[in-house]
Amino acid sequence: MHYNSYQPAKDGEFIVWAQNICSKCVANQTAWNLSKDEVTEFTDLESDAAYAADQNPETKNRQTKRRKQKAFADLKEFMARFTNAMEYNTAIPDNDIEAMGLRPRAHHHHEPDKIPDEAPGATVVTGQHHDMDIYASVPQFGHATEYLKRKGYYGIVVRTRKDGEEEWHDQYSTRLHVTMIFDAEDEGKYLTITVAWINPRMQAGPWSDEIHTLIN
Repeated sequence: MHYNSYQPAKDGEFIVWAQNICSKCVANQTAWNLSKDEVTEFTDLESDAAYAADQNPETKNRQTKRRKQKAFADLKEFMARFTNAMEYNTAIPDNDIEAMGLRPRAHHHHEPDKIPDEAPGATVVTGQHHDMDIYASVPQFGHATEYLKRKGYYGIVVRTRKDGEEEWHDQYSTRLHVTMIFDAEDEGKYLTITVAWINPRMQAGPWSDEIHTLIN
């Protein structure tokens, strides 16, 4: 996985660069097979950093400086992971990758990523208003974030299929859970769920055992 050297060093240039990528991700979320959770997180972090950078110089103090430093650090850490996965995402055309100021895909040809070789555990928490939280679990030992980093995993893909559907639907996330919201007409239907780890190339490993649960 590459580091942050490709990111613009100056704050003003970094914000413009991040805003350009964020707007393109929002506009192409479906076509590029991007996770709704990740795009939402991206827009929130980008907005926080842009707001912090736009503070009136006359009102700046130690607190606003710390807030800006944290906002930028959070956004840069997110983008280091997110843009790395974008460069591997074959749904995004090469010309768009380069137009966004990301590294050409040839940069990664010497950096193969191991495909996950184990399946995560999976649990489901069903809400009362057509919502559902799906969690991937790691072995009992160690912290989840450190476990994923050590294994080289980027996140999870949750695959679902409702009663009557023939095709599976995939949702990707860098977090260990995905929240799903269903329509009122889905109430009473059963949902089949399975989860897998993914690497930065969005390649999935083995799938967890299927879970069948009712949509409330």
